[in-house]
Amino acid sequence: MKDALDVVMAWQLRNPNVTDPTAAIEAVKVSRAEKTDSELSFRLASHFLQLTIPPLFPQNKPTSNALEASRQPAPWKDSVNQYALDLLGWTISVLDPKTIEAKWHLLMPPILKMMDDVATEWKARGCHMLGLLLENLHQTVVAGGTNKPIAGQDSAKFLHRTGYHNIFAEALLPMFTYIPSITPEAESVTLLKEVFPTVTLLAQLLPADTDKGDSRERFLDKILREGVLSPLAHFPRPSSYAELATLIMSHVPVLLGLMGIGTVKHLPDLMPLLSIILQEPLELSHKPLLLSTLKASQSVQLNAWPRLPAHRGTIMMGMCLLWSRCIERQKMTNGEDIKHLMSEVQESVAMLDAIMQAAKTDGLGEAWEKEKQGVMQASPGFEELFEKCMTE
Repeated sequence: MKDALDVVMAWQLRNPNVTDPTAAIEAVKVSRAEKTDSELSFRLASHFLQLTIPPLFPQNKPTSNALEASRQPAPWKDSVNQYALDLLGWTISVLDPKTIEAKWHLLMPPILKMMDDVATEWKARGCHMLGLLLENLHQTVVAGGTNKPIAGQDSAKFLHRTGYHNIFAEALLPMFTYIPSITPEAESVTLLKEVFPTVTLLAQLLPADTDKGDSRERFLDKILREGVLSPLAHFPRPSSYAELATLIMSHVPVLLGLMGIGTVKHLPDLMPLLSIILQEPLELSHKPLLLSTLKASQSVQLNAWPRLPAHRGTIMMGMCLLWSRCIERQKMTNGEDIKHLMSEVQESVAMLDAIMQAAKTDGLGEAWEKEKQGVMQASPGFEELFEKCMTE
């Protein structure tokens, strides 16, 4: 019934002066026979993009003065007009990639205007809208039992052909500099929570390899350097801004999963950073940060395992110091609050043990066994650190 009503309403929009229902009934029959998608959503989306949303995003005079720009009319910020932003989000979600390309000139002004605003709240809102758009371009459908991309390469080519991939990258990457102490931590979290998934989607719309130096791998390298390594190196220590550091670390597995073996080039920077976070004396008061760091460490091991043996000392330093503090906490309390954390430490050590046992370098396996014995004998309770390791 709902599909029939959609067809009738869409037909009425096209023929507002016709009162004879015969043609509307025939349109319903044709729609059911052809099993076409509802036309009403597309016509409403076009209506909103052409008539409802543009007046709220007027083209102001260009200015290089941020203060002057903030004083220019911005009807879309008015609380009574927030419905328009909901309509924009809905419109993006219902359009298919081909229609998005056709309506591109109507979609870009509101999204870019929000992303260019001086307030982090509106920047985050603009990033969210852009993320919806990129996700739509990247979507797939299941047809005949196999995943077939709707847009895929065509969407990637469209972004490159129009130059919008570079425009989005130049707008998104500088947002990783909105961090404490210049930007309050709460605002940074709000903004980066939207920037990370959006810039990751943008990377996925790049070709896997090109001759022009703008491949997906290079862009992912840039995201890791500017979005993860640089902000965390800027903090006095990661726990200084634990919520933001946790957010950043939670996106590391996603990035490394897309990089694959390309992760190895970042090992000299990643491994010391992860180890330092695990070694911090007060980190047990920030368990979400520790858990996200352990997940990041596991992702490093999963994707860069051929080169991990050379970094085993750095990994074990962080794991052992964290484990010793967990043992101390157990002595003071029943340890219920850190059981999951200790399980993740054991899982990380088990992954490293499997990598070391599979290493083909002469003498490396024997050296690792001696190192394990040394750790287990160092202090009571360290035998349990290797509890999840495989036994020959």
